[in-house]
Amino acid sequence: GYYSQGMKKQKIEPILYMTEWFLCVFTRTLPWSSILRVWDLFLCEGVKILFKVALVLMKLSLGDKSVSILRKKYPSMYETLEALRNPPVHILEEDFLVREMFRLKLTDEDFRNEHLRQTTLRRASNARL
Repeated sequence: GYYSQGMKKQKIEPILYMTEWFLCVFTRTLPWSSILRVWDLFLCEGVKILFKVALVLMKLSLGDKSVSILRKKYPSMYETLEALRNPPVHILEEDFLVREMFRLKLTDEDFRNEHLRQTTLRRASNARL
């Protein structure tokens, strides 16, 4: 997708920004009221909620335009990572964040298919080593 293309061009690996999000379950990024809401949804609906939060943060922090626009707005890896680590305050508000999460049209099947695709890619990569 758009994000992976733009991030790859800037040599930004997911571990550079997602580790903080997932290992800390967004405690270093979101305000307390949003954290509680996300955790509540996470405990009720599962890990897909964490991915939805991450996707919303990426989309609304970086924008959803073309790769070339991303490069103009954030010309280097450092600017892009800074935008991801410090999202605009308004998108961190719990009601706004949750509304945007549920606007994402991602099904359980979408998550399963992507998990399968990534597992296959990882196995193929490991087989080459």
